[in-house]
Amino acid sequence: MKTQLLIVSCLMGVLTAQAQFFSSTEVYIGSGATVAVNAEVINQGSFKSEGVLHLRKGLNNEGQMALNGEVILDGTGTQFMQSANQLKVASLLLNQSGKVALNAPMLVQNRLTFGRGIVENTEHFALQIGNTAEVTGASDRSHVKGYVQKQGESAFVFPVGDGSKLHAFAMSQPATYDDIAVGFVSQNPTRLSANRSHEVADVTANNYWAVQSTKRQEGLQVSVVSEQNNDRILQLRNNEWNLSASSVDNALVSTQTVLNGASYFTIGTQSAESMEQADVSVYPNPSTGSFDVRLKGFGATESITLDITDLNGRSLIKQAGKVRDMTTKHNLGQEVPSGSYFLRVLRTEKNETFVQKLLIVK
Repeated sequence: MKTQLLIVSCLMGVLTAQAQFFSSTEVYIGSGATVAVNAEVINQGSFKSEGVLHLRKGLNNEGQMALNGEVILDGTGTQFMQSANQLKVASLLLNQSGKVALNAPMLVQNRLTFGRGIVENTEHFALQIGNTAEVTGASDRSHVKGYVQKQGESAFVFPVGDGSKLHAFAMSQPATYDDIAVGFVSQNPTRLSANRSHEVADVTANNYWAVQSTKRQEGLQVSVVSEQNNDRILQLRNNEWNLSASSVDNALVSTQTVLNGASYFTIGTQSAESMEQADVSVYPNPSTGSFDVRLKGFGATESITLDITDLNGRSLIKQAGKVRDMTTKHNLGQEVPSGSYFLRVLRTEKNETFVQKLLIVK
C-alpha cells in the first residue's frame, strides 16, 4: 500500500499496512498528535514529526526526515533503522521487545530513555548524544551493544554493553568541547597486544573499551564497575597494557588518564612487585666513596636513568637501562674529595624522579 500524503495534527491514529508504509511526497505529524506505524516506514519524500511517533517495524529513510518530537521504538523482533543521511531525533524511547539494528548515524538531541531492548551498531554508525541531552534507564536488558558518541564538555556515563550485560564506561568532564566515542568490544584484549608492563600481573578481561577522542584530553578520570577487589583499569600505551594509579570505591574502579585519538582500556590485576611503594636509598651513607644503590618497588624490566653529580651538577656516574641490568655497587674513586653529592634516579616510563643526598667522608 502506498500513501502519498498524510497530514496529522492534534489527533491519535494508527497506520497499518501489509508490509510497508511508503511515502514519496510529504508526511507531517503535528504537535500533540500520537501516531503508531505498524509497518516498515520507507520515506523518499519529506517526513516531519512534531508529535509522538511509534515505530514498530523499522525505518528506511531515503529522503528528508525531521523527527522533532518523540520517537518510541516499541516493536517486536528486530527493527532495522537505515538512512541515507544522519537521523536527528529530539527524544528517543527504547521499549523494544527485541533489538534495534542501527545502520545509520543517529543523533539524540534532548532525551534518550532506555526501557527494554538492545541497540546494535558499529563504530561507523555510533548512537550520538547531544551536548545537553539526558540519558536514563540503561540496564542489562537495555543498552547499546556497540558505540556511543557524546558531544560537548560534560561528564558522561556511556551506556554500552555486550547485549546481555551493561558495561558502562564513566568519564569525568573533558577539558574542552569534544566528540568522544566509546565502544564495548567483546573480544580478548590480547588481540590488540599481548605485551604488558612489569606492573601488570595479568590481563583478566575477555573484552575491552575502545575510546576515540578528536582532541587531546588530559586529567580525565574514567571509571568502570569492578567485579573483584583487586581489579584495576589497564590502558594500552606504546603497544603494551599499562597500569595507572587506581582507586576502588563501592565496586567502582577509577583511574586518571590522557586521551589522544584512539585509546583502549580493559581490566587486569597489578603485580605484587609494583604494589610496593617505590623508594631509592644508599648504603652506607655516609661512606668513604663505595656504596650500594638500593631500588625498592621497581620492576626488573623497568627503564631508569641513574645519575650521581656534585653540587655543581657535574656528572660523576651515569647509567641508563633496565633495572635488572643496572650496576648497584658504585665507587666514586680516590680522586673524588669528601663532601656532599646527589644521586638522582629517573623512572623513564612514569616520568618520576627520586633524589638522594650522598655524604662522602674520607
